Amino acid sequence: MKTKICLLGTFAIATLAIAAPQTWTFTTGKTFDGDYYSSGTTAVVIRNNGTNYIFKMADLSANDLAYVSKIQAYQKQLRLDAEVKQMAQAGLMEFSAKLVEHFPEKVLPYQKGWMDVTFNDLSQNEVEASELEVGLFVTDKNDDSFFSATIFKQLNRPELNTPAVPNPLATTVLNFKHGDKIRLIGHCYPKFSDSIHEAAGTPDRAGFLVEKIEIIETAAEKKAREQAEQQAEQQASQQSTGIDSATGLPLNQK
Repeated sequence: MKTKICLLGTFAIATLAIAAPQTWTFTTGKTFDGDYYSSGTTAVVIRNNGTNYIFKMADLSANDLAYVSKIQAYQKQLRLDAEVKQMAQAGLMEFSAKLVEHFPEKVLPYQKGWMDVTFNDLSQNEVEASELEVGLFVTDKNDDSFFSATIFKQLNRPELNTPAVPNPLATTVLNFKHGDKIRLIGHCYPKFSDSIHEAAGTPDRAGFLVEKIEIIETAAEKKAREQAEQQAEQQASQQSTGIDSATGLPLNQK
């Protein structure tokens, strides 16, 4: 039996390395022995003797919630790392705010690449035509601010006098929240800071046109992961001391 959520091939092998057999504990106090198999947002699949059992995430103990969260993060990072390797092999470059600022010394015109960033807000700083573009204000992995990422609002060229084809990315970014970690994939293109450079045909800066966006970790996911880890730590502390951290009373007196 296979589930769509489960990672296959290399990812499955890597997952097994951290998803060792264990005893799962539920909020009711009952336990279940089995191997982690896969999980989604509301349920986890645990395999026991070749049979898959589905349990609600809400029924897991704090320790097991943190365990599942750790595996999910590990799996996602494996996918992201594999994609980076594929993109690099295809000739794409990893961009940063400072790298793009040094255009065209370090980044060639129309160089394709990606940038892992934290979303801050929408921005009109580098947008030349607000009716055609959406601008992003993001922070790169080096904690440098970047305002030069833009998205076209439509997929076809407006001067072709054809019905507009909306770009779904332009709608997607409207739902992003401050703190969401995302991967921007696209290409750099030449821009001119003034009419002198434009007349001379010598671009002195670059923009980053976003053609694809992937979610690395939303701010909500990060908060849930950190809460699960904190609850697991508190539970471990209670078990070692025998004291309920919330009431200050011995656990057997709750």
